[in-house]
Amino acid sequence: MRIFSRPRTASPAASKTAPIGKGYSLLDAPLTITGDLETTGSLRIEGNLDGSVLSADSVVVGVGCRITGDIHAREVVVGGTITGDVHASERVELQATAVVTGDVHTGSILVQEGGVVNGRVLMGPPGSSDAHGRPLDALSAARR
Repeated sequence: MRIFSRPRTASPAASKTAPIGKGYSLLDAPLTITGDLETTGSLRIEGNLDGSVLSADSVVVGVGCRITGDIHAREVVVGGTITGDVHASERVELQATAVVTGDVHTGSILVQEGGVVNGRVLMGPPGSSDAHGRPLDALSAARR
């Protein structure tokens, strides 16, 4: 019965995993986290976070989720509510259901009709320190 002695191969789903160092993390809807998060990969938040995302490649904030804290990433897509500053070195996308109460520091921004920013939008060249990190007015004060 050779059918039972075939060597096992990886499933097709296993071969489509993210490259090493580019993991994907999910905070699911019923989950509430208190504390700061840090990753080198992508992060999707569907639950609630009372804390900051200290670093990530990309962050997706799901519709209906709530974050109280700052976000620092290369790219941020917001569908939920953030009370804190958003720092994205490349781009920020605010979907129609997004509400950000805080400043947005980014290289480029897309705000869909209905998206709300209750704060300042500070832009600099993508990838520059003007686009994220310290606010622009802190940078100009440091240069004096």
